[in-house]
Amino acid sequence: MERQGVFSMKTNDGSLLYQEKKGKIGNHLTYMYHERARAFTRITLDHERGKIDSAQDRVAGWLRDVFLPQGYPESVSSDYLHYQMWDTLQAYCSSIAGALSLQATLTGLGVGEEAATPLAATLMWLLKDGSGMIASIAFAYWRGSQLDCNSKQWRLFADVANDSGHFLRLLGPLLPMPFLAVMCISAVLMALVGVAGGATRAALTLHQARRDNMADVSAKDGSQETLVNLAALFTSLTILPIIASSFLLNWITFFVCVVLHLLANYRAVRAIQMESLNRPRLLYILNSWFTSSIIPEVEETNLAEPLLFGAAFKPSYFPFGFSMKMGCSLQWALDCCSSGKDIKTLYLATVDTFTQENYMLCGNLKTRQLHVIYRPEITVKQELEAIFTAYLCVLNFAHFSEGTLLSAEHVAGKYSAATPDWEIISSVKGKSHDIFPLFYKSLQAKGTDGR
Repeated sequence: MERQGVFSMKTNDGSLLYQEKKGKIGNHLTYMYHERARAFTRITLDHERGKIDSAQDRVAGWLRDVFLPQGYPESVSSDYLHYQMWDTLQAYCSSIAGALSLQATLTGLGVGEEAATPLAATLMWLLKDGSGMIASIAFAYWRGSQLDCNSKQWRLFADVANDSGHFLRLLGPLLPMPFLAVMCISAVLMALVGVAGGATRAALTLHQARRDNMADVSAKDGSQETLVNLAALFTSLTILPIIASSFLLNWITFFVCVVLHLLANYRAVRAIQMESLNRPRLLYILNSWFTSSIIPEVEETNLAEPLLFGAAFKPSYFPFGFSMKMGCSLQWALDCCSSGKDIKTLYLATVDTFTQENYMLCGNLKTRQLHVIYRPEITVKQELEAIFTAYLCVLNFAHFSEGTLLSAEHVAGKYSAATPDWEIISSVKGKSHDIFPLFYKSLQAKGTDGR
């Protein structure tokens, strides 16, 4: 095993010594060279006698090597341990809730009934699996691109879907409908869990891995979850025989597990401190900067990010009731923003305004629509500038049309209701070009990734 922090030294009598320490949390180990043995052996110095590894320390070290990434804590993000503690609790509760719903599933399939046949149960199980497969493909197509940037929100969505699927299975034998329908609906929910949960877990692992050790972090996360599932398995084996015959105890246990599961998941995703920017975090930073000229810290930005509602679940969300779509087709943007007769004017004005940029902003401010068109050479910084320009455009429009407050240094010009939208966007673009470099420099100074 790799050891870090090696220090060589000599004693007064000329003996050779060296010390090493495994990471920041390991103990110093001292080795001395013996001429007769022609080897270094471990010794204990006077100031180390109270720090000799006990059996408990050795067990803790072994557990650390088995369940934590190599080089912990330097090899992972600072929020790793806080997140993993809550993630462990949620996995434990979810496993117990799953065991309770499994019992109801087997009951619904007819286990224990003389009239039930293996063929009927097999066909029902296959139809359930088929429903889940179709749902997973459809969901990946519908929201696949959102799972990476909004990983915290969709992670919570996966947990809610997981508990909803377990609840439906537990309730299934009591519902006045075919159990096959219950199983298929539950399978659809579980398919959403598989896609959303797996994709967001990968995104969070990428955030936590700080030494190109994503595979190690992922593998150790799997080991932690397996250990938790084993603990939940033994718990289920203990409590199921006790509560199986009691309808009330069964449901009380299930709801306690679900509440703890959702609470633990919420606390887990709240513990994550993403340095990268998605739309909700960027909008919060832009609002703070245009209001007070201050870029908030990474921790503050993450705490302010809405997890249950808001921009993360609305891909085109923008302030003041606007809709902003990014990476649009120019043809589609022109069709949406023009009245048909002035499409040529809109095209020429847009191309002329952004001829030196790798993006174009096309909009209809009266219908509160904005569209960002990319050129092939666009960079991440330029994409950020496009959103910055769109936000400044919205602020200026709200300032002159609704009277909202905006500092004089951010006002791009004086407009009226008759001012063409392309003219407003053109003047805002000039203002944005002047003030964006200061914003970007301040953003980088706060340690934000800017992606």
